[in-house]
Amino acid sequence: MDIRDRVAVVVGAAGGIGQAIAARLGAAGCRLALIDLDGFALGETAQGLGLGEPPLTFAANITDRPQVDAVVASVRDAFGAVDLLVNAAGTNTPERTLDTMSPEQWEKIVAVNLTGPFHCVQAFLPLLRERGAVIVTIASTTGILVSPGGGAHYCAAKRALLSLNESINMEQAKHGIRACAILPGEVNTPLLDKRPTPPSAERRAVVLTPGDVAEAVYFVATRPPHVTISDLVIWPTVQIAGIHTV
Repeated sequence: MDIRDRVAVVVGAAGGIGQAIAARLGAAGCRLALIDLDGFALGETAQGLGLGEPPLTFAANITDRPQVDAVVASVRDAFGAVDLLVNAAGTNTPERTLDTMSPEQWEKIVAVNLTGPFHCVQAFLPLLRERGAVIVTIASTTGILVSPGGGAHYCAAKRALLSLNESINMEQAKHGIRACAILPGEVNTPLLDKRPTPPSAERRAVVLTPGDVAEAVYFVATRPPHVTISDLVIWPTVQIAGIHTV
């Protein structure tokens, strides 16, 4: 399905995966609205895309519902409807075990990785229903396979995203909305630097790239309306082969 001139909203667009998704959708001819907490990095991302029609950019905290509502109002005024919403924002902390993380860290990770996508889906819902949109949420293989590399808070939030995705399909299919949770294994992004022991350069060289995830988003977004890909798991070959684990 051709997605040229379709309106795509990418949340977390200044990060590794979100940035790659914005670039891929921009190259496909989408009209973009980009959201990120880091306004400076977001501006650099938008400029670096080199698109004929500059994307709209919004520096916003997706854990703050009034800020999300304000972005939705601006997108509605600019485009009237949204064809694709991509929830790609995510974060983690160096402390990842129950005996080291603080309650505040737990709440932050759940707020960014779970409540933030909920805010975006619910707030954009009227615009998503206009033309029967696709919603893609970047989850993680830690949502189906708990690992110390992800951490208790991160794994819990990512698993909950899968339930949120199922609820979207169950409730919103009658409005033409299709939702997909993409579950990547290990991806070489700056988030790896937040691990208690960051992976080596050799390991980073053989895991997934942000571009791999972006291609998956493009694949999901271009399926015809009678096709719903509810979830899509993508592993680095070395990881699924057991050569190393997250």
